[in-house]
Amino acid sequence: MIHRLLLLFALAIIPLLSPAQKRVEVKDPEIKFSYLLPDGWEVKDDGYVYQIHSPEFNNAYVSITYVENAQGSEYVESLGTKPSFEEDFDFELRYILAEEYPNFKVIEKGSSVIEGAPARWARFRSGANEDKAGVFYMYQKLNQTFKITGISAKEDFEKIQPLFNSIVQSIKSSKI
Repeated sequence: MIHRLLLLFALAIIPLLSPAQKRVEVKDPEIKFSYLLPDGWEVKDDGYVYQIHSPEFNNAYVSITYVENAQGSEYVESLGTKPSFEEDFDFELRYILAEEYPNFKVIEKGSSVIEGAPARWARFRSGANEDKAGVFYMYQKLNQTFKITGISAKEDFEKIQPLFNSIVQSIKSSKI
């Protein structure tokens, strides 16, 4: 009887497991991170830009970057107050993303948790006719600031955003 129950349980859970996804690991000298790559998606990494491209949606991708937090913050703090994470996030939106994406416009902001760390996110539109839609996530972990952007054509965004979110929520990082 127990064997039958175990068999039924195994058969019930198999469809929930996605064999189509594989865990991809990226190593750097000090840290490594991994995430679940959706089936058919392609990684493009030139050493500077790390992007995960969708085969189904034209020009849709997730970009993952991370930068080490400033060392010697005692010196910076002696000159004045150190910017808060919220101020860093707003700076990223106002200056970095606004320069990278023409006609950048924030639609909505919020907070969440990624890898157990507090995170901020923003949905945005860009492009000549606001024909692109995206989401930007930022969080700090392992003395790094992770910045993740998912972008697609505006008409595809609602369909692809769950995949963007699943990639982000599957990220795991650690020190080497």
